[in-house]
Amino acid sequence: MNGSEIISRDELQMWLVDRIAFYLDRPPDDIDPTVELARYGVDSVYALSIVSDIEDRLQVEVDVAEARRRGTVASLTDYLLELVA
Repeated sequence: MNGSEIISRDELQMWLVDRIAFYLDRPPDDIDPTVELARYGVDSVYALSIVSDIEDRLQVEVDVAEARRRGTVASLTDYLLELVA
């Protein structure tokens, strides 16, 4: 994906859920976008890996501290949509 492609909120959120599920070795259906990621065990190592995936996918630079402050997939999705707008 490059900067000129449009991604919908639903597509981005589903992709994030899939990546998080991959790192946690859980089915994507087990990840609720409104639940704090810390409750799933997303630690700083997972967070850095996920941010790297996001940067590769969206071709944007992500502020890791800001991404960590966004505690849920839903909130992280909103932040990322702001970055690519």
